[in-house]
This record gives sequence, structure tokens and C-alpha cells, in this order.
Amino acid sequence: MATSDESFEDGAGIANYSIDDVDGISTIPGDAAVDTSLVVEDETASTAVDGLEADDIAKEMVLDAISGTSPDAFDKAFATKEVETVSVLTAEFLESPVPLTDDDIVANAVTIEAILAVSQQAAETADATLPAQVSESIPLIPVANFNDTMDGKPEILPATKVVGPPAAVAENFDYPSVKRIMIFAASATGVFLCSPLLSLIDTSAVGLLSGTAQQAALNPAVAVTDYAALLIAFLYTGATNLVAAAQEKDRGVEGKPVTTSSFTTALQLSTYVGVALGSILFVFARQLLGTLIGNDGISPEVFNAALKYVRIRALGMPGAAIIGSAQAGCLGMQDIKSPLYVLAAAALINLFGDMFFVGLDHPLIGGAAGAAWATVFSQYAAVAFFVRWLCTKPKAKEPTVLNLTNNILELTGEENSKGAGRRHRFNDAIKSFAKSTPAYLPAKSLANKVASVTQKLRKKPDGVQPKKKEKVTSRGLLAGKFSGRDLLKFPTKERAQEYAPYLIPVTTTQVGRVSSYIAMSHVVSSTLGTASMAAQQVIVSLFYCLTPIADSLSLTAQSVVPSLAEKKPSIGRANALRSTMKNFFKAGSIFGAAMVSAVLCIPFLSRFFTTDPGVRALVNSVAPLLIGFFSVHGVFMASEGLLLAQKDLNFIGKTYGAFFFAVPYFMLRVKKAGLSGAADINLSSVWSVFVVYQFVRFAAFMVRNLQVQRRNDRDGAKADSTMLF
Repeated sequence: MATSDESFEDGAGIANYSIDDVDGISTIPGDAAVDTSLVVEDETASTAVDGLEADDIAKEMVLDAISGTSPDAFDKAFATKEVETVSVLTAEFLESPVPLTDDDIVANAVTIEAILAVSQQAAETADATLPAQVSESIPLIPVANFNDTMDGKPEILPATKVVGPPAAVAENFDYPSVKRIMIFAASATGVFLCSPLLSLIDTSAVGLLSGTAQQAALNPAVAVTDYAALLIAFLYTGATNLVAAAQEKDRGVEGKPVTTSSFTTALQLSTYVGVALGSILFVFARQLLGTLIGNDGISPEVFNAALKYVRIRALGMPGAAIIGSAQAGCLGMQDIKSPLYVLAAAALINLFGDMFFVGLDHPLIGGAAGAAWATVFSQYAAVAFFVRWLCTKPKAKEPTVLNLTNNILELTGEENSKGAGRRHRFNDAIKSFAKSTPAYLPAKSLANKVASVTQKLRKKPDGVQPKKKEKVTSRGLLAGKFSGRDLLKFPTKERAQEYAPYLIPVTTTQVGRVSSYIAMSHVVSSTLGTASMAAQQVIVSLFYCLTPIADSLSLTAQSVVPSLAEKKPSIGRANALRSTMKNFFKAGSIFGAAMVSAVLCIPFLSRFFTTDPGVRALVNSVAPLLIGFFSVHGVFMASEGLLLAQKDLNFIGKTYGAFFFAVPYFMLRVKKAGLSGAADINLSSVWSVFVVYQFVRFAAFMVRNLQVQRRNDRDGAKADSTMLF
């Protein structure tokens, strides 16, 4: 027999038992260890201890069960507040039998499981040390039916009598972890890669199949079309934020009426905004290209090819706008897979179109023009795919039909009959299950008796099932409420006005951003010659395939942060926003490292875009500058997304308004130096200005995020202090 202290602490396992060790039991505030014991009394036992107080009853019966335990050691532990509380609980559990309903069992599951789990642990240890005659003298507790074996079911004390009144329940502030951010952003990257991949495919196909001149034409042409498309980005920012807010309002609502209305408005508004933009591009294509190029020294072949490309792409602008709003709405619902499926199919169509059209000699459908047609066809195909996806609910899965007769025969068949493997696994499972049930223990063991009670009370009543996590998908969202013809309908005035707050700030932001790219393209086209134009097109095609990796962080912030930012000010909200900001910056650092690693591969990849060695050399010379740019791009885009999600639109608009003037100014100074005959002006000179611009805006947005967080802290502290009074 062990010594007294060891026998109690290590043998019975009561004094050191923590409620945290019980699977499925909530942690008591403070993580305090709670010692509990269940003492079951029948009529014969009650006569032997008649006259004792409740504490003494519990104490004596446990002490008798754990033979050899020192009374001094037991008294020392039993005198603690926790054990005194449990002894009262045990006494009232035994002395006040009241029938328990299924709801009572569920409501008091924590108390019941704590008592039973500790009691079973103590019983198993005590059973191993009890003499045979003592073990056999303890009465068996029948549990087949409580109503048949007991006059009434024991009362379970309310939690307030055990651990005191509950603390006030604080509002839940669920902020995204680094892992969640990275998973969502990585999935969204596939969505944002679609458009750059289309341009990258165009660049590669034209460079390899049509020559340097046609590839050079893509530089100003793609700049006009893609940068013009950024001017309607307010649609996409608005769609993401409005659908995300609508999704929150529709949580638990059948049919999601607010989300459906927001999504429909985004699609309809995009149709007419896209038509307007496409019309402007088609009519003013020559003037826009002339302004971008800046002089008449460009080859007529290059200019004419660029002009055809812009006008053909203008025909696809309505489709591009609808695609952008559809994928933005899906991201607002935190549905990544749906747009990924649709846009992947569109990319395949574009690839096959390039293979078919680009190599043709016809001036209207070959070369750069052929690449434009392939892109337009893929865009309208994506629109059709999106409409079908949104308006068609998935088919319900048919229930699986099992032939129970054959399955039973396999499990009970002869040794050499069919299903030997299944029969072997079934037998192993039965043996394993048997060892884990109370019936496997000796019939009269104390552990078996307590385990039987535990198994009975742990059963959940009928109809109580764990909640399944709701699967978010946009598929079938508009089923029966929308069709392809509805794209031509005007949205309601009230719904369209919801995009007004995003129009000026986001457009100003995009103009400031576009001005930098346009100024860079202008300097290259007007100053550095055909080879540099071809090299610039390769560089920007690769550049635009890397930026979505970080751009997805901005969209992730706009998808997951608004629901947190729109809560009432409090210290909890401020702390959650601070943790969110830190996690986004960590994810941005990881994404930045990934982009830098990709840039290191550019010298190897350049051979797949051109056969001209001079063009490849120019491309490779810019790679070191791209490393500097992308090293901070992940954190920068995360900071921009956080500001957009918290609707700090005024700061963003003013900042990019300043960049609208500053960056072109320094770019034009490079042009002036190049036209004056400076020998050291080349592509690296242009990209050096762009890298400086990147670091300036990175610093500005980081400082602004810290200022916004301090404001959140002040608002939270003020709101909480007001509630106290």
C-alpha cells in the first residue's frame, strides 16, 4: 500500500484533478482546479451512516472506498474551498431527488460530467486496491432505466451555487488569424491572376508568333485598355464591401434577400458603366494612343497595330466590367472557388483563341489584333458562365442505396467467402469497441458502476445535434430572381446611389495609381525606342502577374474586416482590429518574400517571351529594381486594404491625388534627360523612379494605419468608460 499522501494524490486522483482535463467541459474562470467526487448511497448504506452531516457522509464513503489513505491527507485536501463546495453539491445531489428531464441533463451537462469523470477516475484506482470482500460488498447501481430503479432523479445544482454568479458575457470579436488570411488571399490570388494571365498569354503569343514590332504595339495599347479599366474599379470595391455587409445582415435569413439585391445591382450597374467606358475608348483610341506615345517618331506599323488592339478591346469592356463586379461580389460573400472556376475556363478560351488568331496574316484578325479578339471572346464567355453559375442551383445529391442483405452476408459469411477483408476489419472494430465499454470491466467493479452512470447521462436527447458550419457559395444565389436579360435593366436609383461614396475616393485612388503607370509607359514609348517598348511589355506582363499576390491581401481585408470595423466602439473591438492589423502585416511579409523569390526567376523566364537577345538583356536589367519594389508590396497592399475596409477613403483619395502629380513630374524629368541625349537614360532609370514611389507610399500608409488604430483605441476606451457610468 502506498504512503498516505501518495495514495491520495496519485491513487485516487482527486486532489489534483482539473476540470480542464475533462473532454468537452468548459473551463471555469481562472482555470482553477476543481476537486469533485460522486458518492452514491443506497438504503443499506444510509443506515450505517445515519446522523452524520452531509460533508461527513461524502468524506466517510470516499475514505472507505480508498482504503489506506491517510485521514490527515484527506482532511487537508477536503478542507479546501473547492472540495467543500463539491461536498455540498454531492449531498444535495443525493438528498433531494427530483426527476430530471432531457433538457435538465443537457443544461447541467458540465456539472454532471465533472462529477462523473472524477468519480470514475477515483473509482478505477480505488477498485484496483480494494480487497475482494470490500469490492463485492458495494452495491451495484442498475442504470437500465432511472425511472424504474430510483424514486426520483437527483437534482443538479445550478452553476451559480457551485462557482458563483456568471461574469457578464463580453461581445465576441472574431478577428482573422495569419493562417486564415493567407488561405483566403492565396485562393483570391487565382481570381486576380486571370486578367494578367490573359495579357501575359497575349504578350508571349504575339512575341513568339508575330515578331518584335507587334509585341511593341502591345505596350501602349495594353496601357490604354487596362489602365482605363482601372477607372471603374469603384464598382468592384463597392461590390465587395456592399455584398460583404449584406451577407452579414442576411445571416440566418432564408433566401438572402439583401445579398441578392446587392449582387443584382452590381451586375446591372456594371453593364452600363462598361458600355460607357468602351464607347469612349473606341471613339478616342487614336487620341489616347497619341497622347500616351507623345511624338510622331513611332513606327506606323506599331501605331496601327496598337490602334486596332485598343478598338477591339473596347468592344469587350461591358463584359470586363460585369466579370469584375461578379468576382468582387463573390469575394464579398467570401466565396473564392466560384470565380476561380469561371475565370479559369475563360483563360483556357483565351489561350486557344491566341493559338488560332495570332499567327494569321490577316491585318484585322492576326498579330496584336488576333490577341485582342481572343481576349474579347473569353470575356463574354466568362459573363455567360457567371450568369449560369449564379442562376442555377446545384442538383441535390441522390441518397446512396445500400444492399444491406449482401453486406450482412459478407460480415457473417464463411472464412473463405466474399468480403474477407471487410469481415476482418469489422471483427477488429467490435473487439476494440468492447474494450472501451463498461461491460468489458468486471461486473461488480466500482469503475464499472460509475462508468455505467456516466454512459447513461452523457447521451444527448433526441433532436440535439451539433451545428454544422454553413458552406458559403454564390452558386444558385440568383436562381429564379435573375437572368441574362436582366443585365440590360437599369438598377433602382436607391441601390445605385450606394456606390456614390466609393466613386470619387476610389476613382481618385486609381487615377493616382494609373498616372504612374501611364507616365512610365509614355516615357518608354516616346524616348527609349522599339526594343525598350518590347522589353517594357514583357516586364509589365510579368509585373502584373506578381502584383495580384499582394492585391489579394487588400481584397481579403475588404472582405473580412468590415464586419469587425462596423461594430460599436469598444476596447474589445480596438484590440481585435489591432490584432487584425498585425496579422495582415505578417501575411504581407510572407507574400512579399514569395514575390521576391519569383522575381529571381525572371532572367530564366525572359527567353519564353521573345527571341530577341537585346530585348532579353533589357528585361533582365530591371530585375534587381523589381526585387526592391516587391519586398514591401505585400505589407503595403495589406495596409491599403485595411484602410479601405475601415472606410478611410478621404486619406486614400488625397494621397493618390498627390501622387497623380508627383510621379509623372519625376517621370517627365527622365524623359527630358533622355531626349537631351543623356547616355545613362534607359529602362532602369524609369523603374528607379517607380521604386522610390513605392517606398514613399508604403511609409505613408503604414503611418496612417497606426493613426487609425490609435483612434480606435481612444474611441473604445471612451465608449467603455461611458458604459460604466
